[in-house]
Amino acid sequence: MRKLPQYPFNEGFYIWFDVDSKEEYYSTPLYMYKTDFNDDLENFKRKIIQEKNFYKKKPSQKDTAPKHPATILYPFAEQFGRLLINLLNADFSNFNNAYNTFFYLYGFELLKEYIPDKELMNTYSNEEELLKIMKRVYEDSYGYLSDIQYNFRKCVDFVYNLNGNEELKESKPSSKFIASLVTHHNDVYSYSNDIEVILDTYSDKYLKYGNQSLENLTKELDKNDSFIPMTNVYTSEKLSNIVFVVLEQFVKNSNLPIKSCQYCGRYFVPSVRQDELYCDLPSEDGKSCREKGAKQTYKKNLEKIPALLEYRKAYQKKFMEVARSDNNKKLKKDFDSWKKLAQSKIRDYKQGKATEDELYKWMMENK
Repeated sequence: MRKLPQYPFNEGFYIWFDVDSKEEYYSTPLYMYKTDFNDDLENFKRKIIQEKNFYKKKPSQKDTAPKHPATILYPFAEQFGRLLINLLNADFSNFNNAYNTFFYLYGFELLKEYIPDKELMNTYSNEEELLKIMKRVYEDSYGYLSDIQYNFRKCVDFVYNLNGNEELKESKPSSKFIASLVTHHNDVYSYSNDIEVILDTYSDKYLKYGNQSLENLTKELDKNDSFIPMTNVYTSEKLSNIVFVVLEQFVKNSNLPIKSCQYCGRYFVPSVRQDELYCDLPSEDGKSCREKGAKQTYKKNLEKIPALLEYRKAYQKKFMEVARSDNNKKLKKDFDSWKKLAQSKIRDYKQGKATEDELYKWMMENK
């Protein structure tokens, strides 16, 4: 039976899941190009940080971009299902977009069949040399990337009733997923091959728990017999197979849906509630869709509800009067009192304690 790598390694991609904590973990070597790591050594995991201008320099040597070795002990940690979400949302239209939206996170170990000479060198003497090879890998694999993204989008839309797809709308996602594979309803079924499952063993736990005494470890297990979690690890040299594993695990082990953000249109997994409308995925302006969507909803409500529009007009007028009053304390006190009372009236309206007409009448009488 195949074993997990015990020491830092320079080839391969391994992924596993913690359903309870809603996290997925993966370990793979990455080039130190626009990529750095934030280590959480206490919890045995790390997160990837994207840098706009980052090309790793080795001390006392010429500029190089070393292939940073991976370890099973300190994997990269993400939200459960995030690799799938990142694949669905990735922009593969050109190399820079493909790298910045996907490959800086996962590297090129899952594109072995498209890598010149079947491997990328461990170190490159300059950035131009590394970019030349990475762009070549991207260009050779572009058709494959586009196909698997299309097929997974089609499958997710079907399973979770997204983007106008209402086929078998009342059925469970897990039922639809399994049935679609068995009947070849979509091409994702073909990605279930070429996946290796490495069964977890207690002997593999030595690196993480071997430094504890027999007595202390026994006491910890007395308190919680799952203190040492047993988790199977999946590996493949094909991106399509690993994404299939993530989708399969998510569909079978998560009560959260996959949704389409009503602000940006990207796929996302709700972080708390199933009825979330907006994602919290990274955006170029640094503001989340959740924040922007709330403001957009508020603005639409202003346009639809005259009472709220009158409140906003009165608020802006009173605010400007205070700002121009040269620190008139009475005017400021009156404004604060009006604002507090007006917001309580709006709260009553939102809670159904007052009608829209009653709110509008109060706003007009107290402008």
